[in-house]
Amino acid sequence: MLDLPPELWLRIISFIPDESLVRLVGVNLLFYSAALDTRYSTIYVQKVGTKAEKLFERLRDPVPAGRVRKLIFRPHVSPAEAARAARPTSPTSTSSRIRRILQRKQPEPVTVVRLVELLRLAFPVLVNLRSFEVEAWDMTQDLRGFFREAWTAFGQNLEAISIGGRPENFRHFVESQPHIPNCRSFNLQFTHEVDTMANSAVVGILVDCVAPYINSIAPQLTMLKIWSWSTLDLSALFAHLGSFPLLSEFHLRAPFNKAFTDPAGLTRLLETNSSSLERVELRLNQTNTGMDKHSEGNLGDWLLSHKDHPEVMKDLKILRLYPTNLDSGFQAVLTYLERSPNLQVLAIKDRYLYIDEIEMLITPLSARSTADGEGLQHLRLNVRLWSAELFELFAEKLPGLHSLSLYVGGSSPDRAASERFFSTLRESEACRSWKLHDIGIWQGGQEIPSTAMKELAQCIPAVQSFWGNGHMFGDERFYEAGFTSI
Repeated sequence: MLDLPPELWLRIISFIPDESLVRLVGVNLLFYSAALDTRYSTIYVQKVGTKAEKLFERLRDPVPAGRVRKLIFRPHVSPAEAARAARPTSPTSTSSRIRRILQRKQPEPVTVVRLVELLRLAFPVLVNLRSFEVEAWDMTQDLRGFFREAWTAFGQNLEAISIGGRPENFRHFVESQPHIPNCRSFNLQFTHEVDTMANSAVVGILVDCVAPYINSIAPQLTMLKIWSWSTLDLSALFAHLGSFPLLSEFHLRAPFNKAFTDPAGLTRLLETNSSSLERVELRLNQTNTGMDKHSEGNLGDWLLSHKDHPEVMKDLKILRLYPTNLDSGFQAVLTYLERSPNLQVLAIKDRYLYIDEIEMLITPLSARSTADGEGLQHLRLNVRLWSAELFELFAEKLPGLHSLSLYVGGSSPDRAASERFFSTLRESEACRSWKLHDIGIWQGGQEIPSTAMKELAQCIPAVQSFWGNGHMFGDERFYEAGFTSI
């Protein structure tokens, strides 16, 4: 073994891919430590089975457990597995009794309850845990004891918490009296089984339980994320939320037509906390609207109503938004951009734009964009067509743009059209001098061919990276450069 200084070994290790590093655990002590950190720094369990069971048993050992920084527990039970677990064991025939005797020799199937109990045993040695995420959709037991043991073991160290489940799960969470004084990021994800609880009971949990708890930790939060995958009306929850003096990041994803019969509380949250908010994501795509864009009228009207609230979306650094397919929603976006001239990241989701709309969109941001890297850094758009004129528009209006992600509608162009496109683009002085570093283009739900990407890079010589991965090789894809994984 070479006798090298530790600093040099660490430098070598930094260039080794994670999947290779974990196989080099026996090289020396530095590799051993780095491999364990890589293997155990993030624990992600989704499937209920023997693999998860063995992992949680391994985490009872303080050596790997002390490496865990992030724990994601999303036990998912398939409908087929749930049906088998609920199937009654009533037959009394001789063949049935013999079958049960033989089955006793087989190992018992791993259940969610089993994994929860094993995880509880590992809690005391998770001494360096900083992020704790639990999705309780398939956890039917009372979780108050589970949560209490978590707070006792590592609650004071947590910086981020994410809880997903039914309204009853959130009541268990709050009643466990979380002690999380250092938590800065709080994430709630709702599902709602309409038949299991009366609407009045659900509203009661939101108003009397969830909202007071969020308000109690509001002074320490810098990020709040609320997602709803259901028809649950969140209006009452937002109506009872107070101010968040340190909040810089807010993420909301819910069907507007179901989740906000009264969006006044949501407007107030955006307005009251505008002085600290820098990063906002609003994914309020409506459900069951079909192809009728006019059914989005309530969402478009709400977005446009912010013209009368001058503090909403003011001085943002990052904006990620679905603006509807209506003119009202598009006009609202233009208002937001005028209020945030120093925006660094913009993602317009799920609305395919024409080139004239794109020009209107980026014009408010072009004044501060310079070839020295000032102004907008990352842009993600859905476009109806990609053309040489579109790229020239980007190059001229946004000379300092660092990365560009485009999702193109329609089918790929034929060979003749593609040749015309690249021929025109190669002659563009604006594109040849453009400082764009990274680009990713998708069409028809998949990345365009690598040959087309390389031709595109030849037309824009500054490009050094595809799809946000830092280089122009390999298969890794980052679909929205500039956005943290949340």
